[in-house]
Amino acid sequence: MYTILESKIEFKDNALSRVIVLVDCTSSSSKPYSDVRAIAAINKPTMGYFWIGGNHRLNMDLLQEVAAGGMELHDRDKLFPGWKSKLK
Repeated sequence: MYTILESKIEFKDNALSRVIVLVDCTSSSSKPYSDVRAIAAINKPTMGYFWIGGNHRLNMDLLQEVAAGGMELHDRDKLFPGWKSKLK
């Protein structure tokens, strides 16, 4: 189970179009929040990554699936401004 810190949910035409989660991927033996990543899934098949199909519903299970199999985004601090200060 992943530690989800924040999420951003986008809709288009009343359907989920993109889900981005801010996830603490730190192993249990490391300092908390030393490996925080932004991971996303979109509503179109993306080779090698989890994607949001028409049968997915917005719930914690979906956020966990995005964290486990979505694609990592490298603009974490832009997507989730001030996330570090929120954790203190």
